[in-house]
Amino acid sequence: MGSTFKAIEYDVVTHHEAVTGKDPWDNEPAYDTKERRFCIVSTETGEVLDNAQGYGYKTAQKAYAAYAYKTRDKSQDKAKQQKYKHIKQWMKEHKSFVKAMDEVAFEIAKGSWAPDDKFDAKQVKELLKQFELEPDFTASELLRVWRKG
Repeated sequence: MGSTFKAIEYDVVTHHEAVTGKDPWDNEPAYDTKERRFCIVSTETGEVLDNAQGYGYKTAQKAYAAYAYKTRDKSQDKAKQQKYKHIKQWMKEHKSFVKAMDEVAFEIAKGSWAPDDKFDAKQVKELLKQFELEPDFTASELLRVWRKG
């Protein structure tokens, strides 16, 4: 698709009816409120492709993000899900390694290590080397699944 769509800004005007109460100080006159909203429009045809079911998006960034999500390649979702399940299974088979990850992460969070240390993919890679493990996925992928729980 590329750049065949664009976020367009428009105003949404909401009319609020007058309110009359029993007492004069409860009365409110009718008024209108105006909000800026964004929708995704085709640059070729001018057709509205996504407008958040008529509500519009509050920012152009949110409009682009939502449209990208709605039009993503769903076959990649299945591949990611299978990779996630594979890593989870590997973690079940290597509980002692996962326990070591937990302990190192806890010690770093507690402040027992140097103040600049953080539990990242580099740390996981070092742990994998210590345990002499060579999984068929990257240390950052393992870390991402471990963080999800």
